[in-house]
Amino acid sequence: MASTSLRQIRYFVAVFEEGGFSRAAARENCAQPALSVQIRNLEENLGQTLFERSAGGVTPTAAGRRFYGHAVSILRAVRGAELDIAEMRGQVSGAVRAGLIPSAVRGLLPAMLPTFLDAHPRIELRIMQAYSGTLIEWLHAGKLDFALVIEPAVQDGLEIVRFSEERMVLISGRALGLKPWRPVRLAALPPLRLVVPTMRHGLRRNIERSIKTSNVTLERIFEMDAMEGTFEFIKRTDWATILPLTAVLNDLDSEQLCLNPIAEPAIKSDFYLVHLTQRPFSAATQSFVDALKAAARANTDAWDSTVLRHADPARPG
Repeated sequence: MASTSLRQIRYFVAVFEEGGFSRAAARENCAQPALSVQIRNLEENLGQTLFERSAGGVTPTAAGRRFYGHAVSILRAVRGAELDIAEMRGQVSGAVRAGLIPSAVRGLLPAMLPTFLDAHPRIELRIMQAYSGTLIEWLHAGKLDFALVIEPAVQDGLEIVRFSEERMVLISGRALGLKPWRPVRLAALPPLRLVVPTMRHGLRRNIERSIKTSNVTLERIFEMDAMEGTFEFIKRTDWATILPLTAVLNDLDSEQLCLNPIAEPAIKSDFYLVHLTQRPFSAATQSFVDALKAAARANTDAWDSTVLRHADPARPG
């Protein structure tokens, strides 16, 4: 009986998670015939059929589903061993490839990034910005070590952990005439003209679901997947947008924007940390994630303090 190789295990996991040989080959950057041969050899080694093939893709057999759990554990253990040996050098070093949604880039990075880079001169940091769906695709393709997204769908091979609980904010320009910092019930407002992200963004689904179930009246919707463009647009008009508090932490004292906590409906937009189950974090990646978490906690404290100060002007800021 021939021995099973790590390449075969990695290819098997890719086919299982991608649901087809062509997508798995693209993910592993190899030729599809070569990948198919490795899977056939693996099935011969194990004496089991791991996938049922069809024109529409592949379906794991009972043996395939059972083997998948072992395969992910093996790859994770190998990766953990590599990281453990690499980190024996002492100082935290290595590459970190982080994928962040625009809200996180805008609200978390400005305060924490200079300090982090100064404290970790041997970490090679690469940050990629995109919306949730794209970041998950890049994660599966091996382009990222982790992604920070909104409400990801549960998928095989992904480890998903809540990163932060985000409060929601109605953001408008002065032309809309709302009183800054006063909590609002969206259903009690005149019909809004609302700038929203496209369906590529997890936040859009949350907004639509909450609006439809809460009798909120909208006059018009305009889609824009450009956060800075959205802010500049609403500063000059009577349109508004809805975003997590992280997106506006650098605008708490803005004279051009009006920020209103949303009391109702309870729109959910929690941030989630996502990475491949088979790839545990290196010390460098964990250091960057810890710094992001500290920045998120500081942002929440700053927001709560500002809301209280505006609710009670006599309260020291």
